[in-house]
Amino acid sequence: MKKVLITLKKDDAPNITQLLGGAYSYQEEIDDRVRFTLVVPDTKLDDLVSRIRTVLDFVDKETLVEVYSPDFTIFPAFDEKKKQEEESREKKNEKSPIEKLLASVESYEKLDTKILTLAGVASIVGLIGLFLNNVGIIIGAMLIAPMIGPIYSFALHSATGNGIGVARDIFNIFTLLLAFILFSLAVTWIIGFFVPLEVTGEILARTHQSPVYAIMAIFLGFATIVALAKGIPDTIAGVAVAAALLPPALVSGLSIVLYPGGTISAIILTLQNVIGLMAGAIIATIALQIRPRSYKETQAARTILIRIATLLLILILLLLLIPLF
Repeated sequence: MKKVLITLKKDDAPNITQLLGGAYSYQEEIDDRVRFTLVVPDTKLDDLVSRIRTVLDFVDKETLVEVYSPDFTIFPAFDEKKKQEEESREKKNEKSPIEKLLASVESYEKLDTKILTLAGVASIVGLIGLFLNNVGIIIGAMLIAPMIGPIYSFALHSATGNGIGVARDIFNIFTLLLAFILFSLAVTWIIGFFVPLEVTGEILARTHQSPVYAIMAIFLGFATIVALAKGIPDTIAGVAVAAALLPPALVSGLSIVLYPGGTISAIILTLQNVIGLMAGAIIATIALQIRPRSYKETQAARTILIRIATLLLILILLLLLIPLF
């Protein structure tokens, strides 16, 4: 905190008053001069001095500007203003601008060699964890699996009514899932020629579907989008998505070679999870009120959002009912 004293002729006082913009605490008259006394935070001192310097060349050369560092200050008016500024800043930070959110998913709109390479590496690491029955290695694969981007992009494009973007994101999501399954199938088939492979507990656990998994996926999708919208890095939030999708997708591929009886169940579990994640992501965008700025765009986005939500609900119900037949 700094205390600033500005002493100058009465005729020049209006010039300083305009620059201060009502920031001064009080002023007093001393003979033919006026003294302004201000209390300003250290962070705003340079800006204040810069504004004062702009008029020093046009006022009396005997104008005096003094800056002190008080031992302490008790200034309720300043404390109240500071509190209001912090509250205003918090409100502004509650929701990121839609343009910023959309810009954050541009890199996920196209599957490139880097993403597919990551998918391949994640598949190999995940398979090693499944065959060794090692949860730690499986979690390591989740950290590099590139699944969060397309789902995040799908949620934002749905919320903003970008139909083309939504179609592209759905294609990317299921292309990645298919890549995991094919990578898993090919690697398992090749390794099987050299190393005897067995169905471990971690593999068997992904060959049993349950409505609980779909509900879990919805909550994970919701929490992930909220986390990303609040600025949590996607490498952290993406683990939840990868946990729901990577292991069952890998089991869907390897079971074709090792355990054909569990293939259908693993595929259904994978689809339940991906549809649940997408549904949870949509719910999160609604809860966060992520939408276009204009009224016309908002109405169009709402129509697309309702259609997508209805379709996802129907798919979830179908996937839950399939095991009953």
